[in-house]
Amino acid sequence: MNNKGFTLIELVVVIVILGILAVTVAPKYINLKANAQTSTLQGVKASLEGAAALVYGKSIVKGNHKEAFSLTNTVNIGDDGGLNNDGELLVVYGYPIGIPDEFKRLVDIDNQYEYVPIGTNFTTFAIYFSDNNMPTSTSEDCIVFYIASLDVGEKPTFQVNDCI
Repeated sequence: MNNKGFTLIELVVVIVILGILAVTVAPKYINLKANAQTSTLQGVKASLEGAAALVYGKSIVKGNHKEAFSLTNTVNIGDDGGLNNDGELLVVYGYPIGIPDEFKRLVDIDNQYEYVPIGTNFTTFAIYFSDNNMPTSTSEDCIVFYIASLDVGEKPTFQVNDCI
């Protein structure tokens, strides 16, 4: 008799080999940790945006939303913090200044993150995962960064750099 086709054993061996290849190759193409970290940073970004919007609303009520940075350009957030422990938050054009310690008063995030200033002009900071390397610029991966408003009517910049 002339049978054409594969035996059951041959099919099982091929399926097992394909399964082993899939298990070893798939993790290299599917980076779930990076996607999860990027999504988490998107949530942190949303918290920063919400806090900045609330501060801007307070600044509009106070009438200092068109003023540049000065040590007297503040809004009260009622936390007994700030430079004089009086609950005042430094603002520039109505939005929080880019000093990590000032923003920490607004957004209470988990200790798995760290704030770090970027540059020396008090306008920019980044938030990164504590177990990652500390960023030194806004172009690094796996951070969310804030750049304070630079002019009247200009919103601050909030951006997430994807984790890879």
